[in-house]
Amino acid sequence: MSEMREKLIIVSSILVLAGLVRADKYAGEFMYIGAGARALAMGGTFTALADDATAGYWNPAGLVHLKGRQAQLMHSERFGGLISYDYLSYAGSMGGSSVGASLFRTDAGDVANTTRLDFYDTGSDGVFGEDGTGEPGDAGNDDYDPETNPEGTEGNGQWDPGEELIYDEGRITYQSCVDWALYLSWSRNFLENFSAGSSVKLIRRGIMDHSAWGMGLDLGAQWRPSEVLSTGITVQDVFGTYLFYDNGHSETVTPTVKLGLATTWPIRRFGSSITFSMDGDFRFEGRRATSQYHLGGMSLDTHLGLEILIKDAVGLRLGSSEGSMTAGLGLTIGLMGHPVSVDYAFLGHEELDNTHRVSLGVGF
Repeated sequence: MSEMREKLIIVSSILVLAGLVRADKYAGEFMYIGAGARALAMGGTFTALADDATAGYWNPAGLVHLKGRQAQLMHSERFGGLISYDYLSYAGSMGGSSVGASLFRTDAGDVANTTRLDFYDTGSDGVFGEDGTGEPGDAGNDDYDPETNPEGTEGNGQWDPGEELIYDEGRITYQSCVDWALYLSWSRNFLENFSAGSSVKLIRRGIMDHSAWGMGLDLGAQWRPSEVLSTGITVQDVFGTYLFYDNGHSETVTPTVKLGLATTWPIRRFGSSITFSMDGDFRFEGRRATSQYHLGGMSLDTHLGLEILIKDAVGLRLGSSEGSMTAGLGLTIGLMGHPVSVDYAFLGHEELDNTHRVSLGVGF
């Protein structure tokens, strides 16, 4: 009974901390892409299953289940090659604990900088002339407000929504947008079948002429009461991840609570197994219509996954990530005395191009 009470205290503490922070919507979107083609082929349902070098991202508590040491790398081209995504991780045991490091790089390629384009300073109504007396169609207000904008927006010398840009290729420049994130992870077993861990995150964003630095913390726990059942919880950005830009602007990434449940049925006669898993991502930044479900400022996105593992060598995977279909294959072989795994993941999208991910893992 005391052991169960300790587990509840740890888990409830994580949940309470997650509710203490208010933040900017979508500020941490670049950190939600995922890691490892195996997990992504299963719809991103890895909170309860995480047991390899990618656990530093999904649930740092899962690092304790890693056998030996492992390195993983992954490359992904998203949205028809518009965004490239690279991931590298290394993890292993150290004394009674397990540690790992994960490096993420997201490159949006060359982005057009149109801030030097000229524009017609007509005001937000798009029509020249003194408010209400100009050409037909003059709205007569141009976002006029007696306190905040008494002069309206026409002739204010800056571009306002509704004003027409004057296209000039010679005034357009192209600059890069690259995000980096380094996760430093640690975990250990605290009770029988119960582990907890953390990941410290160091972040650098480069957006055209500007840059930002940030730091955050993820906490996670796993409970595996039997070989057929596992549960997990991860709170990403538990205290809020703060990003400070060189122009004085700042953003805070709100906490995300990930709950996971998985069950595995061994088929010992054939040396195989079937795993079904599900995750729920709870966010508190008012996503509303962009999430699957929402209630007030809280939203929920769901993930489902299925894996058929044949003789610990061939993996067949299927899943759903926030309503989009995922699928993939995996192969593990012995090479020069080391287990080597190659995994592929597919993510379908109705409006944007499909995404393909390939990862490689090597055990030591």
